[in-house]
Amino acid sequence: MEVAAALRVRSGDAIQGCEAMRLGALGHAGLAVATETTRVLVDPWFDPHGAFLGSWFPYPDNSVALTPEVLDPDAVVVTHEHFDHLDPWFLAQLAPTVPVVVCQFPSFALRDKILAAGEREIVELPPWERHRIGDVSVFFVPEESPMNHDAAVVVTHGDEAVVDLNDARLSPAQLREIRREVGGRVDVLLLQGAGASWYPICYEYPPERRRELSAQKRAAKLNYMVRAVGATGPRVAVPFAGPPCFLDPALAVHNQEMDEGIFPDLATVAAWLQPRVRARVEVLLPGDAWDLTTTTREPEPSWHDFDWSRRGEYLAGYAARRRTFLDEVWAAHPEPARALWPEFHAYFERLLAMNRYFLERIDLRVGFDLSGPGGGRWSVDLRAGAPAVHPVLEDCQYVYRFDARWLPAILDGTIGWEDFLLSLRFSAARDPDVYNDHLLGILKFATPSALAAVERFETSIDVEETITVTAGDRRYRVQRWCPHAGHDLSETGQVLPGGVLQCLAHHYEFDLDSGQCLTGACPALRTERLSDEPQPARPA
Repeated sequence: MEVAAALRVRSGDAIQGCEAMRLGALGHAGLAVATETTRVLVDPWFDPHGAFLGSWFPYPDNSVALTPEVLDPDAVVVTHEHFDHLDPWFLAQLAPTVPVVVCQFPSFALRDKILAAGEREIVELPPWERHRIGDVSVFFVPEESPMNHDAAVVVTHGDEAVVDLNDARLSPAQLREIRREVGGRVDVLLLQGAGASWYPICYEYPPERRRELSAQKRAAKLNYMVRAVGATGPRVAVPFAGPPCFLDPALAVHNQEMDEGIFPDLATVAAWLQPRVRARVEVLLPGDAWDLTTTTREPEPSWHDFDWSRRGEYLAGYAARRRTFLDEVWAAHPEPARALWPEFHAYFERLLAMNRYFLERIDLRVGFDLSGPGGGRWSVDLRAGAPAVHPVLEDCQYVYRFDARWLPAILDGTIGWEDFLLSLRFSAARDPDVYNDHLLGILKFATPSALAAVERFETSIDVEETITVTAGDRRYRVQRWCPHAGHDLSETGQVLPGGVLQCLAHHYEFDLDSGQCLTGACPALRTERLSDEPQPARPA
């Protein structure tokens, strides 16, 4: 389909060349960086079908930012493989000579998704390695644990620096190192205030419990923003990379998460953040431009009467404009005309043979309740002692429920498990109600090399180096590096009431007396209670 037929393409000057660096907001996590001679796009997403099986759409509608200049970049930078950052539809509109620059990850998923849009040069950069594109340079800083293939990207031009965290949750040490790497000055920090998650909104909780958990997740995301701004010290902080909106009537209920849940809108995030940080906070709508020299925003005229408070009316019109594209998504995933059990069985037999380390840490029997033609009630035993695939659903500690029409695309690799889960087109229940990081890991990676990279990282975490923490009148010697993802607990650890140590990186909590993880299936924290004898007073 021609671009002009899919979205309104307009002329514009939001990212025309300029001597200093200039930013153009492309909506969601999309960013255009321009100088007098160079134009680079970061995470552009314009597919009129949305992302994740037609579930996510940019909010607000970003078609106004799809200008002729945007379709003629020198390079595209993609931070990670999620389809709201990597858009094959958009890449297919570009000349095949335009390279795509990515971070080097231990999985081929990102490369494969790019090449699905057509052959083109892919430049894979090791972490922290600079790459020149015209007169700007870029480098990536991935999350420390390879369980998450997310990376921040840093763009520099002379002494100007833009740090785009998008979905990446970097440690304080990484953030400070970025600041040092760019000479101590960060002009603009773009960071996420809305989550990219299906928890807890797809879980079978009572409504009040779901609202409580959503509020907790929202608070954790916003508080991370404060810490990130403090560690990088930017001149300007820009809420970015979300939230999505949901235009399919089957998913429209999730738009309520903008009110008090996990998807706050940009204006809400900015209003919350501004009094809590020293940096200036700005909201950029699609088509808006930001001049780093004058530190001024040039607004896109289309938004002069846009009102965040009139969301319902706005989304109704937006949904009407996308109706044809949503119909195409559903038509592309018809109800299966065959029984899917043989393919399901073969898929999970291969998965179970990939990595014993993951099975030892999952230690669950997982059920799949697939409704409609081709489906069934099946289970997968993800325990190291008895891995197997069963044609019955019984004795499961974790159950996924969804329409069987979505399963063929997962089994043939058209869409990954994580992409499917982000579609929100499922529900889940677990007992005990404990998060298992390795279950998601084995599903979303499903390749031996990526699973092996996680195993190497986690088995290399140093449990011998320790720090001392105080909980009330008790003192403990605990391992310095978090058992979950290796973050430095001397920076990310905080003691909660009741003798609990929380790692602020991913909010895992550990009982300081036993070391047991209270919030997920994670190795225990090495901990030792110290003597209660009075400690000598410190010299004044």
